[in-house]
Amino acid sequence: MTVVASFCMSLDGYVARPDDSVGPLFDWYTAGDVELPMVGYPTTFRVAPASASYLRSFLESVRGSAFVCGRRVFDYTHGWGGSPPGGGRAFVVTHRPPPSWSSENLAPFTFVSDVASAVEQAKAAGDGTVGVSGPSIAQQCLNLGLLDELRIDLVPVFLGEGVRYFENIGSDKSPLERVEVVAGEGVTHLHYRVHH
Repeated sequence: MTVVASFCMSLDGYVARPDDSVGPLFDWYTAGDVELPMVGYPTTFRVAPASASYLRSFLESVRGSAFVCGRRVFDYTHGWGGSPPGGGRAFVVTHRPPPSWSSENLAPFTFVSDVASAVEQAKAAGDGTVGVSGPSIAQQCLNLGLLDELRIDLVPVFLGEGVRYFENIGSDKSPLERVEVVAGEGVTHLHYRVHH
């Protein structure tokens, strides 16, 4: 079972603006000619051929898998309308009760108070890769030695401020092993293995 974090990131290290919007970071998802449906979520990307090949492989690896996210991501996406990415169970790390607006869509979601427990439960619930979403959750997984792979969709823009992907990473981390680099249109896909 592989635990992987995947984010779009600006050249200056941000995954979102201060208001959590992503601005131009997702533009490459709709800038190509190849249609690619997202697994478990009613969205279809239109990307360049190189990105399509890269994403297709990753999306297949998360089909039916469990997913771990933070409360901030869960609230921002409104619980993905009850259909978390990957189509499997989702574990939301939070110390607050579920929001009232989500009561009719909570079936695939479990609310957990700490990251390690969320990852452990996600591994038991899924049948493939465990996806990690939210920079704080990814940082905690990395610092706890729970993250196996890191994927960055590097977009050639500067956001200047906002939510950093690697804000709170311990200085004792081992070097990453490069697995793959794919040059897309308006994005460079970087795939690394984390050594524990």
